Amino acid sequence: MSDVVESVPPVGSAGGSGGGSIPTTLADVTPDWLAEALGQPVIGASATVIAQGEGFMGHLARVVLIYGPGASPDAPATVIVKLPTQDPGGQFIGQMMRVWEREHRFYDEVAPQLQVRVPKAYVNRADLGAGSFALVLEDLAPMRTSDQVTGTTGDQARRVIDELATLHSPWWATKELDALTWMPDLRDPMVDAVVPMFTAGWPAFCDRYRGRLPERVFGWVEEFAAGIPEWMKGYQEEPCTLTHGDARLDNMFFGDDGSFALVDWQLSMRVPGTSDLVYFVTTNLTSELRRKHERELLERYRQQMLAAGATGRVLTEDGIIASYLDGVLFWCVSMASGVLSLDPGNERGAALLDALVQRLYQAADDLDCGQVLRG
Repeated sequence: MSDVVESVPPVGSAGGSGGGSIPTTLADVTPDWLAEALGQPVIGASATVIAQGEGFMGHLARVVLIYGPGASPDAPATVIVKLPTQDPGGQFIGQMMRVWEREHRFYDEVAPQLQVRVPKAYVNRADLGAGSFALVLEDLAPMRTSDQVTGTTGDQARRVIDELATLHSPWWATKELDALTWMPDLRDPMVDAVVPMFTAGWPAFCDRYRGRLPERVFGWVEEFAAGIPEWMKGYQEEPCTLTHGDARLDNMFFGDDGSFALVDWQLSMRVPGTSDLVYFVTTNLTSELRRKHERELLERYRQQMLAAGATGRVLTEDGIIASYLDGVLFWCVSMASGVLSLDPGNERGAALLDALVQRLYQAADDLDCGQVLRG
């Protein structure tokens, strides 16, 4: 939610929605609807589409608000409105993965308990039966994201590792985590869809990337994908925690004062914490920077989790490396289905996917991840 990429005309004052209604497009986000939803005398609003090409499941806009008499002194000058994507492919995948339901319930039930900062939800509405969702969120500006395609810095990477440990440690193998039954875990039917989605997306993935990625990794990924159901049984034995699920720079805000915030909780899950760790390290750092800092960052995470009282084989020196190698191959499989939701007209989105895939598959090659298949 960082850079303005497209402007839309100011939304008008006529035809406003009330009574707890849920907009389906930005045209429905009128001053009347905002006034009802925020409980403030909104008399004008101007929306600008943002974050195009950064998120595949959401449609976002920054809305500047104009208030009439009687507005609260702390009423926000700007807000971020988040609606489901209008792309048919994205809508299908989003409904299948329940991403909007997850984020809706996250802000209702989980966000108030977190030690990491997330944007405040001024409005959080959903009609689960109709598949309608709307969030009106705190605008985190002047905090800003870093360019996912360019990659992070060493200092930023260390900060993110610290924040991931802060997110994971309070939920590590707790009853409170188990109580979030609406949040997918490794037994969720959605997880069983990983292999069929890989099978469907793999031919298109190979067409797009063969010749651009280390060749031996393709064979490893195919072999690992075939064994995922059996591998998952062992993975389920690792301690689980609350994970973000999409731990990348486009979802991370950094402030000049040292502040940090995580946004976009549509893919939050109850799985081993190394899932976030692997995804961040392998796809958000350039290959050169990852090679330089990889072991340092894994050890930094491990030590912070141990200091917070977390336990388990995965937090031993050997255990975290073993889980990391497995995780790289799993993410290689998962990423292969990403081409199914790629909008060909979205150049930034294509560049983002290319950067993620190239770094991830290069990491698999550098780490000789095929060794996990050999024993």
